[in-house]
Amino acid sequence: MILSAILLAFAAFLGLVMELYKKGLRRDRASENEIKLVALAYSAILAYVTYRVAPVSTPVGELKATPYLVVLYTVAIYLLQLPACMAFWKPLVKKFMERKVDE
Repeated sequence: MILSAILLAFAAFLGLVMELYKKGLRRDRASENEIKLVALAYSAILAYVTYRVAPVSTPVGELKATPYLVVLYTVAIYLLQLPACMAFWKPLVKKFMERKVDE
């Protein structure tokens, strides 16, 4: 339960970071491969943080703490961040950028 919340929170955060990276830092000039690589790198960093935090808070009987979980967490965060980015953050960042241009 706690692990799921951590992964979802990190995926939502990464979705925001990636949208800000694409729109703010790279100004829509980043290639698709660059975006995927950056998202994967950030996912790996957040996965390692999850791995270091989750075993302490994971109840006995759930996943055993093994370094291979970093790979699993990386894939989970990477896959979950895309819907969070597209469904929630993209419209908000777009409205913010449009409002900023109008001023």
